[in-house]
Amino acid sequence: MMNQPAPKPVRPAIQRRPVSVLLISALLVLEGLAVLFYALTYAMALGKDGDLGMGARIFMLLLITAAGAWQLLVAHHFFRARAWTRAAALMWQVFQIILAIPYFQSGDALMAWLWLVPAALIVVLLFDPRTTAFLGDRPSPDAKPGS
Repeated sequence: MMNQPAPKPVRPAIQRRPVSVLLISALLVLEGLAVLFYALTYAMALGKDGDLGMGARIFMLLLITAAGAWQLLVAHHFFRARAWTRAAALMWQVFQIILAIPYFQSGDALMAWLWLVPAALIVVLLFDPRTTAFLGDRPSPDAKPGS
């Protein structure tokens, strides 16, 4: 009997994240942080007079905070290659695009572009073949047929 070290467990090959996935993840994190920043500014203005009652203001604060936290959660799971996150990210981007349109109509083009550009970029990158392959929806574009 020879004393031999126990064999090390074989780790599966770590899948390399495409640039599109890294960019989408980063943009989703920035969007989530922007929503949470807005929640902070909303909370600081909670005591000011407004059209809504205090109960409605607190509800809106909780809703905004939950939306920001959800966006960060989606970003985390997207980075970890969970396929369900594509739908969540896509719906958020559609929501942002819809919200950008009134800013164009009101003359606040800078805010409209800040809503529109990241959303459009994420929508395009969500359907990049490397992104879909990374999420496991389709075979990798680099994969050979029959493998």
